[in-house]
Amino acid sequence: MPESAGDKTEKATPKRRQDERKKGHVVQSADITAAVSMGGTFAVLRVLGPSMAKNLSNGMRNLLGNLSSTVSGYEDMRARLMVGLSVIIQVAVPVMLVAFVAAVAVTLAQTRLLVVPDQLKPDFSKLNPLEGIKKLFSVRSLVELGKSILKIVLVGAVVFFEIKPKMHTILLLYNMSLAQSFTWVAGVLADIGIKVSAVMLALGAIDYFYQWFQYEKDIRMSKEEVKEEFKQMEGNPEIKGKIKSLQRQMARRHMMQDVPKADVVLRNPTHYAVALRYEHGKQRAPVCVAKGRNAVALRIVEIAEENHVHITENPPLTRALFKAVEVGAEIPAEFYKAVAEVLAYIYKLRRAGRR
Repeated sequence: MPESAGDKTEKATPKRRQDERKKGHVVQSADITAAVSMGGTFAVLRVLGPSMAKNLSNGMRNLLGNLSSTVSGYEDMRARLMVGLSVIIQVAVPVMLVAFVAAVAVTLAQTRLLVVPDQLKPDFSKLNPLEGIKKLFSVRSLVELGKSILKIVLVGAVVFFEIKPKMHTILLLYNMSLAQSFTWVAGVLADIGIKVSAVMLALGAIDYFYQWFQYEKDIRMSKEEVKEEFKQMEGNPEIKGKIKSLQRQMARRHMMQDVPKADVVLRNPTHYAVALRYEHGKQRAPVCVAKGRNAVALRIVEIAEENHVHITENPPLTRALFKAVEVGAEIPAEFYKAVAEVLAYIYKLRRAGRR
């Protein structure tokens, strides 16, 4: 079946990728973020579990011990509430803080520190029920449904095989002290959580590659879009300026490579420099192989000195040649005599064995 002009068969251009990134469209997996956040949470629970259990046990003992007594006033009620609040803070804050930091860090790592404020604005188009129904029966929705079922099955299996051998201990929890019970439960939850996080992380890695494949597919371009983008970039003054700058740099490098081949470099003495080459029998007149002013002129002179090219100071002739001749062109006829005198002097020095 022949391709139409609108078929998105071309890989996205760098500009398209940059535009998509500015919109916040990047490859990331929510499963990886959830797995790392969960793993960090349960790792904290594993490390700080005993101390958390002790704090929770002491707080519960104080609260339960005070239930039998009546509240004597505002200060008494306030003191009891502060005890309960301090217990919640000591237990919940470390866990919540680690979960939050882990989620933010993983998200920024996946998006390469991308922050798009526009993504925080409400998008009421997402509330359109027709769009929601379309998405519900899309291929992506079916894939997400399959992923969810797989996660439920795997997580359920991890929880089952982790709890099954501990059932006899669960039945004996009533014989333990409050602190011992909390410590044991926290340890079991931490073990389950870490193993579930490992499973989620493996699924997240698979999901990331799926998201990358889907992203590459979504940002593909048609041949017409590629052509249109190229036209826009060519008309962009910044792009044109960069192209011209690169062309000048390339021309300058090529020009500097020809300076060692010159017969003479005329200078004035620091502002202008013109390098000339003449091959008897091959050229009708000397050719300008390089020219420049200020820093470029000094570089031409420097290269000439390094390669033992004769350098002559002749300000009027140098300025005149700089204005009259382009690099790669023969000098105009009106300069034949003046340049011939310079070359004759150089040839004389060479025959005498001097530079």
